[in-house]
Amino acid sequence: MTRFRDELQLIAAQAPEVDLAERAVRGARRWKAATFGSALASLVATALAATVLITTPGGATMSGEIANVLPASGVDPAAYAYYDFCGREWDYRKNTKTFGKECAQWRLVTRTGGSFRMPEALSVYTEQTPDNYMNTGGPLEISSDGKRVAYYSEKDQKFAVRDLADGRIWLTPQTVTRETMVKNGMVLVLSPDGRFLGLLGATSSVVDMETGQVTEIPEGWRVRRIGNGGTPVVVSDDEDRLGVFDGGKVTPLNKTSRQVSELSADGRTVAYLDGEEIKDHLVTRPVDTVVTLDVTTGKILSRAEFTDVPKNVRGPRIGGWHSSTEVVISDKPSSGTWGGKEGGVPTLGEVTYAIDVNTGRIRKLAEHTYKAWAGDLSLPGF
Repeated sequence: MTRFRDELQLIAAQAPEVDLAERAVRGARRWKAATFGSALASLVATALAATVLITTPGGATMSGEIANVLPASGVDPAAYAYYDFCGREWDYRKNTKTFGKECAQWRLVTRTGGSFRMPEALSVYTEQTPDNYMNTGGPLEISSDGKRVAYYSEKDQKFAVRDLADGRIWLTPQTVTRETMVKNGMVLVLSPDGRFLGLLGATSSVVDMETGQVTEIPEGWRVRRIGNGGTPVVVSDDEDRLGVFDGGKVTPLNKTSRQVSELSADGRTVAYLDGEEIKDHLVTRPVDTVVTLDVTTGKILSRAEFTDVPKNVRGPRIGGWHSSTEVVISDKPSSGTWGGKEGGVPTLGEVTYAIDVNTGRIRKLAEHTYKAWAGDLSLPGF
């Protein structure tokens, strides 16, 4: 059942348009716990002189011209990263070799509107075929403060974490060949400060990127979230049962969730979305509740049904903490929200919201958009 669900999520991730049931499943697929075992589709384009728009909550729009390559240092915190296949229409069941390297690069957008290619970060697997199209991309994750980015360095055959401001790059001790990436896929989890990197593949581990220390997670468990300082580490098993890894062992929390927020600043609390019901592989009831959990005791701290729900919120995923009482959720609006396909390339993207864990009140934060027929988005803290 878990394997089938993951496959549905990955198919939905590759499809330009989905129906309501598929969208509800896809809503969780960017959250790592729902996609262990397969990397998320990731490409980036290079269309020079194109314009990327970031719409702020107040309605102001900042624009930045596409630059060639991410500068060696001095880069502002990231707002998001995305791929767009150079704006080309594509079929996810066909080989992507014809796209070329320029259409196989991540693009990083800063909070100040700059936009840069990241050729050092592996994106699309150009050896993709109709038989292995499920694993189509290399992962890229952004720390919740936007200051560090994690990715797969093809030239080093290792995973890397890069500090955008000073340009420092740390590599994992483990070597992972490109062939292994293509065959198995990998998923990354960053701590909020970007120092600790969780690797999820056939096995799972946590790497202190500044010292190179590797901590293996016990078999059957996988990293979900990592606190600042490397602890606590929230994990889950194949049935999405949550646990806390500490001192070489896992303590089950007797709670299950496919989506879990980052840990709060004190390292004690996570939030998760609840209420979803699935029957015959279709979502019959969407998520409608936010719950907070004390990971040190396993006790539920709060439970609140959504209120003031914007009309386009249908299948949200959960990220980091916006404040001491609010967590960030993100959703992909319904097709046509930013304009249909007639007359040109459509606008894709996601909208972020803050949800109060005590009241369930949801308020809009920002829109993150790009022009493409198909693509995907990576947001800080997700």
